Formats: sequence, C-alpha cells, structure tokens
Amino acid sequence: MTHHFEHDVIIIGAGAAGLAAAQKLKAAGLEPRVIEARDRLGGRIWTDHTITPVELGAEFIHGEHAATWQLIKPPELETDLWPRGRQYQQYTYLYIRNGQLLADEALDEQMAAVYEHVTHFTGPECSARDAVLTMTQPDDTVLPYILSRLACVEAADVDRLSATALSQERALNTAGWENYHIRAGYDALTALMAQGLDIRCNSPVTRIDWSDTGAQLLLADDQTLTARRVIVTVPLGVLQADCPNFAPALPSTKQQAIAALAMGHVTKLVLQFSRTVWPSFSYLCSDGVIPDWWQAGTAAAPVLMGYSGGPAALELVALGEETAIEQGLAELSQAFGDDIRSAFVSGRLVDWSTDPWSLGAYTYTPIGAGDARAVLAAPVASTLFFAGEATSTNGHVATVHGAIETGWRAADEVLAVL
Repeated sequence: MTHHFEHDVIIIGAGAAGLAAAQKLKAAGLEPRVIEARDRLGGRIWTDHTITPVELGAEFIHGEHAATWQLIKPPELETDLWPRGRQYQQYTYLYIRNGQLLADEALDEQMAAVYEHVTHFTGPECSARDAVLTMTQPDDTVLPYILSRLACVEAADVDRLSATALSQERALNTAGWENYHIRAGYDALTALMAQGLDIRCNSPVTRIDWSDTGAQLLLADDQTLTARRVIVTVPLGVLQADCPNFAPALPSTKQQAIAALAMGHVTKLVLQFSRTVWPSFSYLCSDGVIPDWWQAGTAAAPVLMGYSGGPAALELVALGEETAIEQGLAELSQAFGDDIRSAFVSGRLVDWSTDPWSLGAYTYTPIGAGDARAVLAAPVASTLFFAGEATSTNGHVATVHGAIETGWRAADEVLAVL
C-alpha cells in the first residue's frame, strides 16, 4: 500500500458520531474528510419540513444532562420539554383496549412497576420477556402493553433482548430521563455540527484496504481515497451486511462482536391533521397494530406519531404505506371518533429496516452479547477506529448523545496516535 496519503483522517458517515468526531479533530488543527453515502447529512436524524418540523428518525434529546446540550447551548437552539406544556415528571397515559379508549390509573401503576422491575433486573441473564413473566400472569391486562413498550423503546425482540444488559445500561446512564424536542427540527443540530467541515455526500464506501500504516477506500463510483487513519461510523446493520468490505478481514473478535449485537427495528407512521380532535395525552398505548402514539407537530399543524418497534415494526411495514395509514386511522377513529378522518390531511410510513444505509433503527444488546460493544469500539492497528451508538459503553446506547460521545472518543483515540 502507498505510503503517500491524501488525508490524515477520513471519517465514514456524516451522522451524529461522524460529525462530532470531525469537529473535535478540526478543533485540534486537523482537516478530516467526511464521506457520506446518503444525499443528505444526519444519518438517522431526518427531519421533514414539508408543513412543520416532523422527525422521521431520531426525535428527542433524551435527558436533561445529555451531551447534546454542550452543542446546542452556544447557538441557543430553542427546545421544548416534551410533551409541550408538561410539568417535569408528569405524563398522561391513555390506553386503547379492544378499540375502546380508556384511562386506567391501576394499569399506569402496574406498567410502572413491571417496567421498573425489568430495567433494574438483578437475576441471572434472561430475556426481557422472561423477566416480565417473573412478576405477571399470562392473563394480566398489563402484559401486551408492557411487552410492546419494551419492544418500542428498545426497538427489540423481547425474546432476544437481555434483561441483564438492559438493567446494566440503565444503571450506567447519566443523561437523565426527561425528553426534549428541538423546535426548529433535529436537523438544525446536524447543520450546526457540519459547519466548516469537508463533507462529500453520495459517496458510499464499498471496500477498505488497510494495513498498519494506513488505508485505501474504494467508493461505489470506483474512485479511491487514502488516509492514515479511518473512523468508521457505519451503523451496525450495514456492518452486519459486510458493507464496507474490509481487506484484510477484521479480527475475528471484531467480527464476533458485530454478529453478537442486534440492530433493532422501528417503523414510524406519521399522520398529519388539520386540527386536534383528541384529548391531550403524553402516550397512547394500544393493543392494536400500532402500539404507541404520541403528539408531534404544533398546535397549528398537529401530528400523531405512530411508533412500532421490534418484530411488530416489520409487520407494519409489510402492510404497505396505504394500508398502514388506513389501519392507523381505523384504530384512532374507533378510539377518538370519526372526526379523526375528517381532520386527516396526509400520512407517511417511515421504514428504517430497509433503508440501505442503516438497515435498522438502533441497536440493543441480546442475551449472550457480553462485552461486544466494547470490542466493537476498540481500534484496529492504529488505523481503523469505530464510533456510532452501537459502540457506546456508558449506557447511552441507541441515542444521538451516545453517538456524539463515541465520536468524541474516537477522535481522542486518533489524536493519541497521530
């Protein structure tokens, strides 16, 4: 391999991790090159501004202490505690049961108790479903709601999700538990992070030839780039599909870590309305096809966000967009009345699982994965460095702030060897 390198550092991926790494390297005096497969920045941050900012991908700043605040305070991007108007720690839950809308404080309390049990699980390693079953009966009303809540929040198959790993990750989390919306849209943060960077979009990397001294990247258009160091922020789902191809192959421990982790599935059903024709709520939990709903958009342009995670997300996608929208409207109109249909403006189904540059939404830790995240995060030969939410080891997995932190960490690792 040539010892004349065009770049000191190339970063693959212009999502939160890649942009965070690039800005840190730039602040240290380097000029990193960022290569992005998509025709836009942000990766799994994707905001639709057609009518009002609506998040098709990452939606919230998760936590009052999230690292994200270090980036959005200086330019004073405006944020709202979510849901708008809510007081801290106060949430309103509604339930759809057999098509009927109800508020059930007893169910609220049982949901909270079981969720607390699973996310603080101390027993021998088992699945999240098995952890739930240790304190519920098969005919308990709470059972379908709590299982779908876990599947949605973790984007996980509850039969594969490790309750032990989940509780360990929760214990490590220092970001806090409040949620916030960026008023201008999450992509306002992406634009801020991209300022001053050398970014090339529409440039998928298909192959990385690497050695102890550097790497050559082959792009989909057959162009090549060379660099002394490469930071790989490719989502886990794409790494699992062997893209890019590494030559020589990554160490077996790295390959095993990639295989051991799970890329979770999320499908979002975005329904836009001309007016609000439903009671105020924080979460609407349903035993229907779309298990979770919340209010998005603005008072002038209200949106109901339907959210499905885990295997159910794939089932929703399989319906197709038109049928999924009709299903969502049918379930909501049965609960809220026919005004739902008269107020409906437009709908959109967002499927992350077939997106070629993510092949899923975000990661979860399955039974038996052990320290796979730490192994995935470790550099290879002082040439290849890894970032992205899948490499988070401090409990901030599956979050934008977790991705940002890993980008900073990878940048520090590069600076230590340059």
